[in-house]
Amino acid sequence: MELNHDSLNEFQALLQFITSGDNEQIIEGWKNLVKLETNFMLDKTHCNYMEILIDSLKELLHGRVHNMEQLPKLLNWFAKYLHNEPDLCLGHDLSNILINTNLDDISILMLILNVVNEYKRLFLYGDTKDMKLWKAVVNCLARCHTPIKAEDIKNYQSCIRKIHDYLHNLIDKNHLSFCLQKLYKIISDTQREKVPGTALCIILLLVDKLHIKEGVDSHLDTPYKDSDLMQALIVIFQWSLISKDIELLSEWLMTFINGLERNGKYDILMKVAEGTLNLKNMPTAFLFENQSQSVGKIFLYMLKMQNNPDVFFKFVETIQKKSVLKCLKAQNEDYANECLQTMIDVIQALLIRFDVKERDEIEHNFPISPRHDVVEKILEEPFWNNERDNKFQLSYLPERSRINIVSIDSIRNVDSKVGLANLGNTCYMNSVLQALAMTRQFRYEVLNYKVNDLGSQVLLSKLQNLFALLMHSKRNSLSPNEIFQVSRPAYFMPGQQQDSSEFLCHLLDVLYEQEKSAIAISGNAETMVDLKPSSDEPMDDIMGDEPGFNVRWPTEEDLTEGAALQRKTQSLADFTQGEDLAQTQHLSDSHSDSTDSGIQSVGGEDVTTSPSILVHRVFGGESKITYHCQQCDNSSDNTDKFRDLQLCFPEEISENDEVSVQSLINCYLAPEKLTGDNKYRCDKCMNLCDAQRIIKILQAPAHLILTLKHFRYDSDSRLRAKLRHKVAYDEIIQLPVLDSMPETYRLYAAVVHSGYSVDYGHYFTYACDSKQKWYRFNDNYVSCTTIDDFKRLEPPDTPYILFYEKSTSIRTFQEDKQELSTLRKHLQDIVENDTKSLLNESRYQDDRKRTSFSISRHDNSDDDNSPSSTCRGPMKLPSNNYLC
Repeated sequence: MELNHDSLNEFQALLQFITSGDNEQIIEGWKNLVKLETNFMLDKTHCNYMEILIDSLKELLHGRVHNMEQLPKLLNWFAKYLHNEPDLCLGHDLSNILINTNLDDISILMLILNVVNEYKRLFLYGDTKDMKLWKAVVNCLARCHTPIKAEDIKNYQSCIRKIHDYLHNLIDKNHLSFCLQKLYKIISDTQREKVPGTALCIILLLVDKLHIKEGVDSHLDTPYKDSDLMQALIVIFQWSLISKDIELLSEWLMTFINGLERNGKYDILMKVAEGTLNLKNMPTAFLFENQSQSVGKIFLYMLKMQNNPDVFFKFVETIQKKSVLKCLKAQNEDYANECLQTMIDVIQALLIRFDVKERDEIEHNFPISPRHDVVEKILEEPFWNNERDNKFQLSYLPERSRINIVSIDSIRNVDSKVGLANLGNTCYMNSVLQALAMTRQFRYEVLNYKVNDLGSQVLLSKLQNLFALLMHSKRNSLSPNEIFQVSRPAYFMPGQQQDSSEFLCHLLDVLYEQEKSAIAISGNAETMVDLKPSSDEPMDDIMGDEPGFNVRWPTEEDLTEGAALQRKTQSLADFTQGEDLAQTQHLSDSHSDSTDSGIQSVGGEDVTTSPSILVHRVFGGESKITYHCQQCDNSSDNTDKFRDLQLCFPEEISENDEVSVQSLINCYLAPEKLTGDNKYRCDKCMNLCDAQRIIKILQAPAHLILTLKHFRYDSDSRLRAKLRHKVAYDEIIQLPVLDSMPETYRLYAAVVHSGYSVDYGHYFTYACDSKQKWYRFNDNYVSCTTIDDFKRLEPPDTPYILFYEKSTSIRTFQEDKQELSTLRKHLQDIVENDTKSLLNESRYQDDRKRTSFSISRHDNSDDDNSPSSTCRGPMKLPSNNYLC
């Protein structure tokens, strides 16, 4: 009895029930499938049943199966009847279903590979044709992330072991080499949003231990970018902290490190150490026996090789916070004692290598004493170092006595600038404050601003104090703790990385609102601003009789009252939550109407902004936005105040094409068509219509802030990616102005974001003085640099916020430093007390040093010792008591 056309339709309907139906339909589908199988006796007595089965299975594998948990059972059902069919191989078809469904369930993948293992001849060609299937399997493994619940983790690990056994039986040496290449490509991808699942480790574990070096060398010999090699190594480190197969993974890690050392890739090693020694779960590498004896030793090796004090400080701060030393001491196990002793020895050596000020305090927390012979040996060994030619190489400490009494030089060079200590991921604030401090007009007007009630303008008061100390403090760096307290938005959690553009927006908003409120109270804007330096107006009545008197400020909630201060701009921070961004875009971009300017800018203001407001006077501009309806030919004009222009990269420009800042400005001001989902709501047509939006600059700001949108959110993939466009950072630009000549601007500062995604990274600032002498502000490290050094920046170091000064402003504010004697008395007192405090600290440090030993430290002004590209957490650095 043959399977007729009706039987075929009935058979495919049952498959549809099983693959796409609900639970009841799945049960009914299997029940009827068994009946059909029994009724028609599916065997070779029916002349066309094999053809029907093959066609049905191929159609199934080339479609989209919603109930993927049913696929292994169906594969097994079909395989029973098809596995002896000559010239039939379904490997390509199976790879299609794995690709089409983006399978990320480790249990389902395990069951599928179980079927493949049982019926190899049906699914494997035995040659290069199998590569497509193994590529799909590797991609599936990368998508299978470790679950959170304990019972799910147990099942996950069980599936990994079974998949390992299946693949060990199925994959030959050539196929394994191909899978390794695919793994390298995945873990080297700097654009991936999440770390590939630890299930992907299976591919590494398939390699025999004797062949690991060969596998590593094949990867190092491939022309990958340094950033890709670094990413791959960091991913394996992250796997090693959560995988059970840590011993073999550690073998891969150490082989990679040794290979990079042989090839002189010390820049990669330094960045890998920076990224891994700062991982949140890094302390777990020392607390368990297997981890301690494997990846823990690798962490301590990388720490021992450090020449970057920031990485060392962050490591010490992390293990102190997690009480790692106390935990190891309390365990009193052989492995814990060994790990503890080695860690103490390495920390002691680096305390000496970096001549750490807080050395006594850190040593006080040692539960055991370091071995001085081991410490001396570490100091004699080579370490990774950054030389002046910017190439990393192994370096040695100078041949000199290490028992050398030296004074800690905390007094800066007269020609250098003052840095700002990182309080724990506060580089976003430090970079913006340094750029504002290098904005001469803004700094000058802040320092000479006179107010009737500082209590109502807390932020301006603290900014005055900060700018005075940045100009006149003799310290290498200051602790910006109090300016942080009054400038941090309430929704910025302390210790977390934040967006510098959003912080700048909030800072200017608060300054604007506080000054506007003060003007409203006084009723006279002119009394609030004094553009001429004056030191003859005492501030004692305002600041108190004591020189160090600190006015208390209201809570952050008080500072952020009002709708204007609650507004967030579309900047780097928008990409932290895809859903929020989608909402924002829907509200601001989906449709435009005649009351919407369409301009997104940091600190955008209403048109009633008084020109006497300091923030607007320095950074404020005005634009006209025209909407021209294509249906009724009606036009609508609006004006808008702005403090920056947000420049996006046009989609038609590829990342390989170089684009200039000037061209991005021209693109921003070019007429924009509003069509499709972005139609304009015309008041005359009373409907959504195609339209054109034209932006014209009515008034050019004295200082132009440009925010380059290097980040883009993909709503389809729900990923946040950093764009890698090549940008020519023009020193001179022109801003077209309506009914006037274009205004010319010169670049004077830039906030740079270093990192591959919005989830991590670091901010630092380039800025120049009136003589075009450039500085690099990297938290508490400030070094001299050049504009050419800035222009040579390449991803992941991308200028994010650019500050340009109008040519007329350059001529008006030529002085880089206002004389201390011209400042108001309370600012002079703050600087004087800071100087006294510094001298007392230096004497105290000298006295303590006479009873201890150290080596000469690296000078902060030396560009060789700039910190790394990851923010350092809070250390107990000596703070400036008068920075308020």
